[in-house]
Amino acid sequence: MFKKIPINYISAFVIFIVVILWIFSGLIGGDEAESNVSEVVTSEEIISVRAQEFSSQKKTYFLTIRGRTEADKIVMLKPKTTSTIIETINKGSFVKKDEVICKLDDENRTAALNEAEASKNKAQLQYDAIKTLADEGYRSENAVATADAALKASIARVEMAMNELDNILIKAPFDGFIEDVYLEIGDLITPASPCAKIMRLNPMLITGEVTEKNVDQIKLGQKVNINLIDSTSLQGSISYISKSANPSTRTYKIEATVSNKEGSIREGLSADMLVPLREVLAHLIPSYLISLNDEGELGVKVLIDTKVKFSNIQIVEDTVDGLWVTGLPEKATVITVGQEYVINGQIVNAEIIN
Repeated sequence: MFKKIPINYISAFVIFIVVILWIFSGLIGGDEAESNVSEVVTSEEIISVRAQEFSSQKKTYFLTIRGRTEADKIVMLKPKTTSTIIETINKGSFVKKDEVICKLDDENRTAALNEAEASKNKAQLQYDAIKTLADEGYRSENAVATADAALKASIARVEMAMNELDNILIKAPFDGFIEDVYLEIGDLITPASPCAKIMRLNPMLITGEVTEKNVDQIKLGQKVNINLIDSTSLQGSISYISKSANPSTRTYKIEATVSNKEGSIREGLSADMLVPLREVLAHLIPSYLISLNDEGELGVKVLIDTKVKFSNIQIVEDTVDGLWVTGLPEKATVITVGQEYVINGQIVNAEIIN
């Protein structure tokens, strides 16, 4: 009578039989399975994409300089004498050259002028009398010279008194806007104290900075386009190019001048200065077609027959209609749908869209 077989022996035997059956089933159906896998892989490798043909166009390459508007001149108006303010203009006013901005109390300046003029008249009479006598031989040349010196001194005192009286009027040195008035009527003002600030806004300056690489491409008098932050477009010309670089940024200051007769352009607005550098052949493509390769280079995926090629590009200008780019052939078939699923050198089925 057989001994009872242990349960672990039975389990091991069953597992052995199952493994043998699995191996034989693989050998029998292996070719068919491999064929099915190959067919699946082959069918997955051919990806369908859509592409569109883009043609190059002549495009002016602009150097964009970020900047801001600046007043042509800003002057702090200060007196040449000390006195009390008795009249001021309203800030925000537009004034003409030589218009009075602030007026000071003349104190005794008018009296001093009157005294100087009286002294001059007296000296004139004395000179005329002595000169007449000298011509008749009754006075010496020395007496005439003394009278002449006294007359000239009195004339000088009149001029000084007139200048001192004129100094109580603080006038506009040019046409402009009064940006601010710092003193009130009754305030005491000295030559160190400003009365008002005046700005000349016509012409208006657009200032920015360019790198040492681009500064030699810009010329004095060159026409430029100006785009303000409120979408206003203007035209101006380069009026200044710095000869020395900013030591902290190694950039050079550039200024362009634009007309602002109406004074509608405010000082301190953000502005883009577009400087035309050269004319190139470029393509206008949608921005979503741009991608990066493994080296981090910018480009798009184009079709050469049925093969995908990553083509490097350079962006010339970013517009609302798309990107102007260079680096593509005159006519380029760019993948527009499915470009994110294909790689360089891959064969694809392509539907060309006009």
